[in-house]
Amino acid sequence: MTPPTGPHHEDPTSAAVEAWFVSRGVPHLIADYSARHDIWTRALPILALAYLVGGFNALDLHRWSPLRNLAVGAGVVAALTVVWVAANLAHRRPLLARPTVVGKAELAMFVVGPSLPSLAVTQWGDALQTVLEGLAVLAVVYVGTSYAVVPIMLWAVRRTWAMGTSLGRMIARALPLLLLFITFLFINAEVWQVAATLTGLPYVLLLVVFFVLGGFFVVSRVPSTISDIARFDDWAEVRDAVRDTPADMIDIPTDGDPVEHPLSVRERINVGLVSLFGLGVQVTLVAVVITLFFTLFGFLAIPTSTQLTWTGLDDVTVLASVTVHGHELVLTDALLRVAGFLGAFTGMYFTVTLVTDDTYRSEFAEDVRPQLRQAFAVQVAYLHGRAGRTTLGG
Repeated sequence: MTPPTGPHHEDPTSAAVEAWFVSRGVPHLIADYSARHDIWTRALPILALAYLVGGFNALDLHRWSPLRNLAVGAGVVAALTVVWVAANLAHRRPLLARPTVVGKAELAMFVVGPSLPSLAVTQWGDALQTVLEGLAVLAVVYVGTSYAVVPIMLWAVRRTWAMGTSLGRMIARALPLLLLFITFLFINAEVWQVAATLTGLPYVLLLVVFFVLGGFFVVSRVPSTISDIARFDDWAEVRDAVRDTPADMIDIPTDGDPVEHPLSVRERINVGLVSLFGLGVQVTLVAVVITLFFTLFGFLAIPTSTQLTWTGLDDVTVLASVTVHGHELVLTDALLRVAGFLGAFTGMYFTVTLVTDDTYRSEFAEDVRPQLRQAFAVQVAYLHGRAGRTTLGG
């Protein structure tokens, strides 16, 4: 993980602490965290790759000669190089140095630049598509990098593995009765008529509804998970909590009370995402297992003729088939859609069960709260160290 590189990262200890925040999925605990210095600079490799891919959209491998495609491709690379060098010149940095600031001009060039080759060869549709794709990439990269989605996901996977025993007990309690109910739905013609006949965006939106509802139930419980964990009664608590972290190198007072730092909206969102992803990985695991179970069940037990009768369709797409003792087993697109629908429904139900089960909720809180409390303790020590350097500098 590349440490932040903004102007407030000159102190090695601060840089190490800020890199620690990013690796733990809570980058918004960094002081003066900004898009110009922290978010876009960390995302530069992805932005550069997306820039090149967008520019190569102007190539026409079917109708143009290899030489013409090569010339346009070279133009795309040259344009990226010119923008990179110009940005460094404007900020008085070495020509090919990695930029430490990415502002509006660079982002505008990222969106517009890849469309220039398409405009040069009068491919207006490709140019518009490239601009829209560039805007979409910026949005995804901003959210993903700003809130350290990948580190949060990795943390959530590790916590799911660590909580395997308690999660297994919860599944053993919640799923048997639900599985009977879902199995009844699986062999119900109305469910097939609804789920198997939906395709494309409507089907995706249907699944998203289940996950959004589940996420709403999780978010509603987040305040109780993080309540009071950002407060410390004395510096001894902070010192104990920051052991084995980069903040352990900061000179922490031995007496007095730590300065309370009210959480901003972005910090609360960031911390909430940690809890949300922690539960989300577990729910997704259950949903995937249920989807695979019903896919296998349908493959073994439900022939094409039955699927046609239940769906009312004239035909279904057979993705795979195998004959066993004269009986044809088929995997169809309709079967996958129904299995996915029931898997998403199960995920929503399991989410509600998790957040309302007192035993599991307490176990999850006991697992998450120490992680977050350590992060807040590191922030308290980190802000104290920064304040001390500012005072000395003044």
